[in-house]
Amino acid sequence: MTGISVRTADLAGMVVATPVGRLDVTSYPVLRDGLLKLAAEAPVALLVRLGADFETAGAAMLSVFTTVCTKVSDWPDVPVVLIAETERHRHDLGRSGITRSVATAPDLISAVELAQEQPLRRLRKLSLPGTAAAPSIAREAVRDVCEEWDLPHLLQDALVVVTELVGNAVRHARTDSVLRVELRRTGLTLAVTDGSPEPPVLGASRQDLPGHRGLELVDGISRAWGSMPAFDGSKVVWAVLALGPKR
Repeated sequence: MTGISVRTADLAGMVVATPVGRLDVTSYPVLRDGLLKLAAEAPVALLVRLGADFETAGAAMLSVFTTVCTKVSDWPDVPVVLIAETERHRHDLGRSGITRSVATAPDLISAVELAQEQPLRRLRKLSLPGTAAAPSIAREAVRDVCEEWDLPHLLQDALVVVTELVGNAVRHARTDSVLRVELRRTGLTLAVTDGSPEPPVLGASRQDLPGHRGLELVDGISRAWGSMPAFDGSKVVWAVLALGPKR
């Protein structure tokens, strides 16, 4: 068995991903990036089934799942549950120590129950045009959300962040975009999906305009921010604002 692929299925908003093939040094980044792209769609949960068609070159290779969980912990912060369907996989996961940091379950039903134990999120999703009107529309949506979710202390920072993220989508991607505003245990997340695969670069946003620091503002305001590619060639740029007061 050489190479690796990932079969997917939807289960009430949860993505069930089934790796097929051999996990080794060559296929490690393939599986890692494939799972991250699935997580970038912000499903209710990401359930990874390890069955008879999945094998590893060694227990150390299973660290790919720790890497995926670490990368999605800030955003999209969706539950990730490993389903060890064979005794061999359960043994390897225990031996590797992965079970100390990644949720595991013996079957799909148990995995769904485990994922549902995670705190619920609030979500607002909005399609935006690829025009100069987009930032204004996005700001109005953020105002409504902060009022509805009782987050007045985050309003000004959220307005700055959403203006920059949506503005970058208009100026650089030049495509329509989708804004996701989510309230999770990790904070208030603002995420913008646009049609360009090019990731944002800190310090490269409109440096020619006096007083415009672009992503430096996002970097300074946010608890964490970054970007992730999607399967369709688009990307998501996200930022997380801490729920507590500023220090």
